[in-house]
Amino acid sequence: MDYRYLTTTKGLGGRIKQLPQDFIVEEAGEGYTTSVKYLPDKKIETIDWKEIFEKRKPGEDYLILDMEKHNVSTTHAISEMSRFLRLSKSRFGYAGLKDKRSISSQKISLYDPSIDRLSKFNFKNIKIYNPFWSKEKIDIGLLKANRFTVKIKQITNLSKDDLDSLVNQTIEQINKNGLINYFGEQRFGGVREITHKVGKLLLLKRYKEAVILYLTEISELEREDIKLAREALKKDLNFRKHAANFPTQTGYESAILNHLANNPTDFLGAFKVLPKSIQFLFIHAYQSYLFNELINLRIDKGYGLEPIEGDKVIDGEVYLPLFGVRSEFSKGLAGELEKEIIKKENISFKDFYNKEYSVLSSKGEFRKIKTSVNDLKVLSIEDDVDNEDLDDPLMLSLSFVLDKGQYATVALREIIKKEMIG
Repeated sequence: MDYRYLTTTKGLGGRIKQLPQDFIVEEAGEGYTTSVKYLPDKKIETIDWKEIFEKRKPGEDYLILDMEKHNVSTTHAISEMSRFLRLSKSRFGYAGLKDKRSISSQKISLYDPSIDRLSKFNFKNIKIYNPFWSKEKIDIGLLKANRFTVKIKQITNLSKDDLDSLVNQTIEQINKNGLINYFGEQRFGGVREITHKVGKLLLLKRYKEAVILYLTEISELEREDIKLAREALKKDLNFRKHAANFPTQTGYESAILNHLANNPTDFLGAFKVLPKSIQFLFIHAYQSYLFNELINLRIDKGYGLEPIEGDKVIDGEVYLPLFGVRSEFSKGLAGELEKEIIKKENISFKDFYNKEYSVLSSKGEFRKIKTSVNDLKVLSIEDDVDNEDLDDPLMLSLSFVLDKGQYATVALREIIKKEMIG
């Protein structure tokens, strides 16, 4: 993905997420906060589940828990818990998705779980604690913000004093000017960055192309066995042959292949085997891509992020469209830029309506063009002992808070100003 910068300082380079513990995410919601306590390697305190269940009152159907996870996505963690607890995924509630390659903590809810299964729960990379009963579940609307504690490693060609000066100049500019409210790279599928491409094909009802792209597109950063499996599948498209032994980190490819092994032309049906929470991501990712491209077009044409003719402005802030079936072009210059993006992509607003499968439809909405970072500060500058093979590497530790829907990688990109491996 292409990104522009608001800050004018030199990028300090470096790498994020070398280890999951280099990227810590803690949740702040309506009336609660969470914090990382046990992962990656602290022993969790024993929970007296019998006492917890004895405290349950009539009408309290939801068990609320803190969930910590290490190098596991929120959806994968819930899938693992669902299987072990023998509890449908529809009985889980959460307020937001957290990065996979991280240590994160968040509130979740379980509807009417079993004490027998909970008392046996023991996963190395998923910890649950702080249980209590509630009449209300944890839901998306409860999330307010996330606190990030991040280590940027492999910083070279800077002394500690120069690094301190550079990063503080950048922070000063961020605090003054804010950030471009881009959707971050996680929105587009991580290392493969294909979610929006699949989304466009689904939008255009080109289901076979969408599914094949999802199964076979390769990233050099993937495991070698997964790359080889994708290449082999692309050559022969023999779904039955590859279904039994396709290596996968999520299980999604195997689920799709198993469906196609028995229904080799039902590509929409194959897409439907994915969890609903994953299905929604594809069209949303394409909307996000268009939003980012609209921002880039404004910047490249010299209009920047300030209001122009036809913009939707609320309390002095510009909002740009996330295109959908109910979208209409803005008036004036803003509308001309929107038309340029839509023409370039060769789509129309009506494409965002899918009569056959409503999950692939979207009404459209608006999103702020700029955002801000709260409490951005340097925690430490140290020698990078994990990368001593480099020439005098340094490690910078930062913390900051972002409102829900904002991306930590967007803030970090302004500081690093290069492709971030993570």
